[in-house]
Amino acid sequence: MTTKATGNGDGELSDRSDLSDLSDLSDRSLVASIREGDESALSILYRRYVDPIYRFVFAQVRVETDAEDLTSETFARMIRGLSKFRGDASFKNWLYQIARNAVRNHRRSTGYRMSVLLTNRIAAEDPPEVRPRERAADREAVLAVLAPLPPRYRQVLELRFLEGLTIVETAERMGVTVGNAKVLQHRALKKAAEKEAASVG
Repeated sequence: MTTKATGNGDGELSDRSDLSDLSDLSDRSLVASIREGDESALSILYRRYVDPIYRFVFAQVRVETDAEDLTSETFARMIRGLSKFRGDASFKNWLYQIARNAVRNHRRSTGYRMSVLLTNRIAAEDPPEVRPRERAADREAVLAVLAPLPPRYRQVLELRFLEGLTIVETAERMGVTVGNAKVLQHRALKKAAEKEAASVG
């Protein structure tokens, strides 16, 4: 995961020449500095943990865009919760617990469950001898799930799960921003899950 830290006033972390002066400080010392208003200490903590947290999350969700979103969510929750961090556990353990909770909540979402369902139905690792017939049936099953959806919802899921496009490629194909494509996908997965549950019930 490529990361950067800048200080542009838009909520990103600052990239300052004196960060090296803080890089050897312990997590606990950096947290104390952050509480005193030192943004550079926050940048050090972010740089120290952003890649490990991303790898930890990605290993569990296996989708780059989801891992990126959950990593961002983890650090946003970290910033909001620093005032409540008492130091009973190490900062590292506390941060990883935030990431675990973010992943847990993500897995409980109806959108995640539908994403897993669609992905499993069109998995590309079938044995070659059964692939043509099996994959044709899987594709038909996915199309049946998507058929009742509004056109834009159906389109975003077809591009993502049938054509295998990335979220960036999907956004370009649909003529929307990446952020809008993510929102469309989230809503489409939720709606598909609701309709699937209703048909089963």
